[in-house]
Amino acid sequence: MATYNNAVCPGNMSKHIHIVACSPRSGTTLLHEAMITCFKHDKHYDHEMRFNKTTIETGTIVITKRPKDTPYMLSVLEQLSDLYVIYMLRDPRDVIVSRHSKDMSKYYSNIRLWNELHSSATHLYGHNNFLQIKYEDFVTDPDQTQREICARFPWLESVHKFSEFHNYARISDASSAAMHSVRPIDTESIGVWKKHPGRILAQQMIHGSLTPILIECGYETSGEWEKLLNHSKPDLSKSYYPEKESFPTILAKRIAGYFKVQTYISARKREHRNNGAFSAKDKM
Repeated sequence: MATYNNAVCPGNMSKHIHIVACSPRSGTTLLHEAMITCFKHDKHYDHEMRFNKTTIETGTIVITKRPKDTPYMLSVLEQLSDLYVIYMLRDPRDVIVSRHSKDMSKYYSNIRLWNELHSSATHLYGHNNFLQIKYEDFVTDPDQTQREICARFPWLESVHKFSEFHNYARISDASSAAMHSVRPIDTESIGVWKKHPGRILAQQMIHGSLTPILIECGYETSGEWEKLLNHSKPDLSKSYYPEKESFPTILAKRIAGYFKVQTYISARKREHRNNGAFSAKDKM
């Protein structure tokens, strides 16, 4: 379901902010709810919405999110000037020990999916319409994160502080299920992986050591953390998402992704032509 508010997008161009991530269970629902509560905008969807299924009217500000859309963002950013991407990065160890309320019997994500999505995000670094947010920074100092978003996208207007979003939020049932509850933003979920050493050990047995990517992303400075896994028994229970994907599945996803990108770009350019709202990039 789409929800409409009253905001005015400067100029004749619409502005679409789409939140993506390194994985499901990375904090995108919390960020999305904070943004639609605390920033003026014209439209949002109640929970997740694939970028290619959104409808955007001229001169509006639209905020959407879907963690797994990360691989498609570069192709869109290269051709459109009115898409703005926020990428949520979170410690992969905390991601892979998280569970979703729709099936608490399984860990939800895994390192295969985290690596796939993060690899796609690295190609977005440096783009003018791209902003990376670390989940850990967001929950530690939400108001500073809000200031960083405003600095990157100065046409956004704040109406509440992120740190106070829970006082004003009106979230959907789907978002409530994903977040478990509406509460003040806190740091309790940082480092929860330490309670699940067997899960981390098992994932490293399947996908290799996490140390290189943890160092690259600033979560560790060495491999000393792996000593915490000593004497742990591997937790080989299944993830909601598969640990490996077959070549036909990968190929089908790439083909479907191509059509998603083309559908979105065609719709946006058609809207631009109808309303005379162009940039040099959009005319290509």
